[in-house]
Amino acid sequence: MLINTVIRNKRKELEMTQEQIADYLGVSTPAVNKWEKGTTYPDITLLPPLARILKIDLNTLLCFEEGMTTNEILQFSTQIIDHIEKNGFVSGFDLAIDKIKEYPNSAELIESIALLLDGALLMYGAELATKEYYEEQIFSLYERAAKGDDEKARIKALYMLVSKYMQKKDYEKAQQTLDLLPERSELDKKKLQAQILRTQNNLPEAAKLLEQKLLKAINEVQMTIFDLIEVTLTEGNDIKAEKLSNGLREIVNQFELWDYNAYVAPLQIAVKKKNISESISIFQSMLKCMMDPWSLQNTILYNHLHKQENQPSKDNQMKQSDFGTKMLPSILSNMENNPDYEFLRSSQEFVKLIEEYWKKCDKTTEKVRNSINPKE
Repeated sequence: MLINTVIRNKRKELEMTQEQIADYLGVSTPAVNKWEKGTTYPDITLLPPLARILKIDLNTLLCFEEGMTTNEILQFSTQIIDHIEKNGFVSGFDLAIDKIKEYPNSAELIESIALLLDGALLMYGAELATKEYYEEQIFSLYERAAKGDDEKARIKALYMLVSKYMQKKDYEKAQQTLDLLPERSELDKKKLQAQILRTQNNLPEAAKLLEQKLLKAINEVQMTIFDLIEVTLTEGNDIKAEKLSNGLREIVNQFELWDYNAYVAPLQIAVKKKNISESISIFQSMLKCMMDPWSLQNTILYNHLHKQENQPSKDNQMKQSDFGTKMLPSILSNMENNPDYEFLRSSQEFVKLIEEYWKKCDKTTEKVRNSINPKE
């Protein structure tokens, strides 16, 4: 909130006129009118008496300690996503940073923006030649949020920093950051809230909360299995890895998850074995899944959640049905550049597969991709 808005809102709360404010301060009514419009600002000597008249302190008048509300942050996040989709990642990044400059002490805002930009860079930044620069900027935002006074934002930022340090292979720093996290997370409020809603016979809202818990829990199980398979393969226990992979496929089927998820573990195993034909076959299935929209609306287990797919939410800032096609450029770029897939690049079938799906991306993405990775 800007100073002109503070003056106008507080004056109206006190049921005062612009003329009264002007008389108290010894200025003209048009001067007060200009303050409220934001075209001019009060003289510095008038700030203390103006704050007293409005019955607020100087910090509130000058917005020094004010932050955005959670709802305002959510609405702004939605605006940023829309802006990125229309104008590109760089333009959206600049808009987000301008908002942080306006509220430099809001750890909740900074953490939310860092997380949003992190996801947006993954989805829209495959073509950026300066991608590494933006990764470092986002990393800095997490660091700022981790030093803030907002405990929830601090914990979320620390969690993300642990992952970032792991990606950088700075395991010592990852451990130091991990040690800063509390041993116990906050109590599960959603479960209690669902119980209250159920006693009030508000069954749709109760079901929505429980479906959110279920989807989150299943996603966590998936991530745990992916990590466990990686450890198991490193141990050389192929039988256990296959069993985990088969179990994960059952989870995807039984809990109505995106079919793409069922191929992640088999790909881990095929790549670890450097099995060219099997790896390419799995990639073909995965890419086909990315072109086939997955929506909560088409599920039985999450039917109460589909209504919020088009609504702003911290857990769902992009439409599920758009996720695959938005991620496609990043996946293809990873297939071209990830050293783990080096053994596949001698295969013409693999190269043709990548080219086939690049052509399915929008023309702008294809043009930029060709400018960064010119064909030999």
